[in-house]
Amino acid sequence: MPITLPPISRRKFITSSIAAALTPNLLHAADTPADPHHFALLSDIHIDANRKFFKEETFPWDNLQQAIAEILALNSRPNSLLVNGDLACHGGTREDYAALIEALAPMHKAGMPIHLSMGNHDDRRNFFAALPPDAARQKELPQRQVCVIPAERANFFMLDSLEVTTKSPGSLGQGQLAWLAKALDAHKNKPAIVMVHHDPLPDETGEKPEPYVKSPNSEKPGPSGLLDTKAFYDIIMPRKQVKAYVYGHTHDWHYSKREDLHLINLPPTAWLFKAGRPRGWVDLNLTQNGATFELRSLDTKHPQHGEKLELTWRV
Repeated sequence: MPITLPPISRRKFITSSIAAALTPNLLHAADTPADPHHFALLSDIHIDANRKFFKEETFPWDNLQQAIAEILALNSRPNSLLVNGDLACHGGTREDYAALIEALAPMHKAGMPIHLSMGNHDDRRNFFAALPPDAARQKELPQRQVCVIPAERANFFMLDSLEVTTKSPGSLGQGQLAWLAKALDAHKNKPAIVMVHHDPLPDETGEKPEPYVKSPNSEKPGPSGLLDTKAFYDIIMPRKQVKAYVYGHTHDWHYSKREDLHLINLPPTAWLFKAGRPRGWVDLNLTQNGATFELRSLDTKHPQHGEKLELTWRV
């Protein structure tokens, strides 16, 4: 399962040694009841052990801190923070994950649950060493990080598509796919949002959901998305309780559909692959029959800042 950092109790929060360093955003978040239908989504945060790490005209640490501050300042407090992979800068060292824990500390101290999943720049062994899995881990998949996060209006299935650390392509694998089919069948009566770090590859129809642009510093061109996309679609397309496939990896903000299934590409908080695209996070609000995904650009002057996807679930 994606590692869960459980919230700190308000009593422990207020009486801890951090109280003297509280910011208004932390106090606001701690005092605001969580909205069970509200979630904050991030992807491709790429935290390095060095806070001052700089790549392609941006500082990932500073960007994540800005995003966290914005989330904590919201009038409606999200139920949870979900980070969809590529937590580490490049190879997922233990020092990277120590820095990640420090970077997420304001969110944790404010009492907000945090769910983290794997991307191709992560390393499971080092991640487990830094953040041992909690009791919610799916025992059927001991070599992967997979969990179901229940909410009142939907279940989130956060999957693990890490194939080889630092290599672009990803895969879910037969074992995880078989588990997914079984888990979805066991949760038929509530909408499902499936989150995978990797983007879908084009299939025999020639479909390509988003205009993927590789970083100029990436490896030689080749398949870079989810290698078992077809097998994945074979599971989620006929199961109508699956309403959306949310992914990252491409460092872009994009929306498309495959038939009646919504495909949402989360933006990065770190560097961009194409100049002019937005970096930031996504504010998700679940409705009775759908959801609103709102882009929160770190550059509030970006023309797409505040762009909303008002989605209705398929039936």
